[in-house]
Amino acid sequence: MKSNQIKQAFESVQADSDLADRVLYAAAGEPLRRKGHAKPLYVAVIGCLAGVLATGGVAYAVVNSSYFASAWGNHGNGESVTWTNGGSSGTKYTYTREFGDGIAPQSLEGAVQKVNLSVEGNGYTLDIHDMAIDKNGCGAVTFTLSNPNGVNYYKPAAETGELVLYGEEEQGIGTPDMKFGEEWADTRCTIDKDTSSDTVINGTMYFASMDRERGFQHAVTWNIQWTEGEGESARQFKASTPEFSVGAYVDTKELRSGDSSLEISPFSIQTHIDDLGIDAVTKKLTVTYKDGSEQIIEDDDAGAFNLYFSYTRNSGENIWVPTRLINVDQVVSVTLEGTRCTSTGETETEVPFTIVYS
Repeated sequence: MKSNQIKQAFESVQADSDLADRVLYAAAGEPLRRKGHAKPLYVAVIGCLAGVLATGGVAYAVVNSSYFASAWGNHGNGESVTWTNGGSSGTKYTYTREFGDGIAPQSLEGAVQKVNLSVEGNGYTLDIHDMAIDKNGCGAVTFTLSNPNGVNYYKPAAETGELVLYGEEEQGIGTPDMKFGEEWADTRCTIDKDTSSDTVINGTMYFASMDRERGFQHAVTWNIQWTEGEGESARQFKASTPEFSVGAYVDTKELRSGDSSLEISPFSIQTHIDDLGIDAVTKKLTVTYKDGSEQIIEDDDAGAFNLYFSYTRNSGENIWVPTRLINVDQVVSVTLEGTRCTSTGETETEVPFTIVYS
């Protein structure tokens, strides 16, 4: 693409007056200086370039393209992060988490919903920005958490991209959470390293409703909690955003293996615990595409942890929320490997299993 086309793209979407020039300088190797807490340059650029490429040089604004760059990018961590945890036996285990590039097909743009709700408490302001959710009840929402006196968070966790807040300390709050009606969602929060500071945290909350069917029936709120006082006089407080009614859900695609089914979307994979047994332990989850490439969601033996979380719902499904968007239209199969127990008298034996959904 010619540089004048790129510049025209930025001018057409009314970007910052000097944004186009800064992009061109960056391409030429000139240094950039970021002011304040603006989002990284690629967030503003990605939608503009997508519009130019899609129309052969005629620019148009792609709505909410910054959402995917923020929620499904690398959060300032590069391509991956690696960390080590110690087990109860003293053995140390090393894990690696790989991130996506934040680029999504245009078919997903209509699924992003503007939330624009806020809640305040204990000196903090939580601003909820954009959200996308699928029919598995899973998705991600972008937010900003700010406090002019400083945000009290756990720095070692932030090194691996996780946002963990101190809720019981003075001038602190707990990590923000999310509810469908009166039911908590399972959530994990990340911090965007490139755009956050000691007083302003830009991040993403990944979520899965505890019960998909019930979750669809209720509006959503986001919440903060904190403690005032110490000892016996300590009191807990909480504050919530106004309710938000979800307007659109991203479709899932069903894959099957005999009588067993799996639902997959760009944001999540769902299997059913009845197909595996209550004692089953999943060890590897692989998505295979039409071109033969694979997306490893989880591989215990290799230490691959390319997901934000996985868990078993109250309603009996297993859920995975990956770090990379899944290109559902190109998926050929999903392979789930693990072990489950069989009993003979008082003897239990672990037996490996492999299920291929297609």
